[in-house]
Amino acid sequence: MRWRRSKSRRSLRKPSKRSRPSPPEPIYPIDHDEFAEVEETDRLLLSALRYWEVERDLMEERVAAMTSVSTGL
Repeated sequence: MRWRRSKSRRSLRKPSKRSRPSPPEPIYPIDHDEFAEVEETDRLLLSALRYWEVERDLMEERVAAMTSVSTGL
């Protein structure tokens, strides 16, 4: 957000909300069924990412345990 000086008081003030541009309209109309499918896909992807993150952490723990046993720590 840019600050500007008012001419009368020479003090800083925020630009008014009216001067801000409105967000652009979507190019394609939103299909609510398609939006629901995308949301479901996003949810499934996040679930899969969480699963593999846990698997990776478990593998890292196993490797760390094996290297500490083999080095005698």
